[in-house]
Amino acid sequence: MNVFSLAVLIQVFSHLDDISLWSASKVCKRWQQLVEECVTNDQWNQFTFRRWPLFRPNYTVAEWAGVFANLVDSSPCLYCLHRSNVEEEGAWEPSNHWRNNRLCNEWRIFCTDPPEGIRATPLDRAWSHWQASITGPHSSPYEGGVFYLHVQIPHSYPIRPPSVRFATKIFHPNISRHGDIGLDCIQHNWSLALTIAKVLISIQSLLTDPFCAVAMETDVAEMYTNQRSRFNAVARNWTSKYAMNDVRRPC
Repeated sequence: MNVFSLAVLIQVFSHLDDISLWSASKVCKRWQQLVEECVTNDQWNQFTFRRWPLFRPNYTVAEWAGVFANLVDSSPCLYCLHRSNVEEEGAWEPSNHWRNNRLCNEWRIFCTDPPEGIRATPLDRAWSHWQASITGPHSSPYEGGVFYLHVQIPHSYPIRPPSVRFATKIFHPNISRHGDIGLDCIQHNWSLALTIAKVLISIQSLLTDPFCAVAMETDVAEMYTNQRSRFNAVARNWTSKYAMNDVRRPC
């Protein structure tokens, strides 16, 4: 690689965002070396907590690039991850004081008295995008895992329900490979009495008691119904591989 092309690449890399830098490092060993030279450990630390503000490692992290890479690999959809904490530029909408006051109160509860094993925080000033995390329930194949979710709040909330999807890969009959969730209360039976916390509690309960009669992944539902031990083994393997980044050090 000549000096000119090297200088051009370094200039290009300086304009890339975190996901694009991670993608560039996968192209070839030379590009990986350039990304390592251009991006500091502190920058990867900042990138990690910007994408996953609820991430809490249970060990001293020496190399944040590896942590970032593991979390990206754990995401079911790179496109959705890329957009997950970006404020959308749409048509201007007037302030909805009812929505804002309610969301403020809901967040206050998350800060002071969150449901067990559940956390959530807004990602943008408009309160339109939130990140949530659910700890895998005890005695389930998801035990020990921390699963991240993306919650999108419409402007008409709480009249209309939030959109919720998993941002961590999970093997479950009611959760698609893309992370979409088959949950009745946010698809057909939304009520003003429901809150973000109650929705997340319902999702947490779904991890213990899947509803296989109406499944997002029919093959997984069939395995759960007819080959429970095999299902548990696969679900535990996915949990260990994708949902334990808080304890699993980068290779």
